[in-house]
Amino acid sequence: MPTKREEAIKEEAKRILEKFAKALEKIKDIPDSFVERDEDRRGEQESEKGKEPDSEFRRIFFENAPVTKKDSILAEKGGWK
Repeated sequence: MPTKREEAIKEEAKRILEKFAKALEKIKDIPDSFVERDEDRRGEQESEKGKEPDSEFRRIFFENAPVTKKDSILAEKGGWK
């Protein structure tokens, strides 16, 4: 059984949603935010074409990593934020 506080929160949320829905009804034309592109993937980077990678980027990348081991970054999933 919900408490009085939970009921009050639900009622307030309902009022907010109704107010928002009424405000949306007043908007005549909502533009689409869809973006069309000729390609959906990036082209190959210079380093992927067999050229030397950017050593400055690599240095900065490894400096930002909390834990490294030789040429690897040690991280837990969701742990590096």
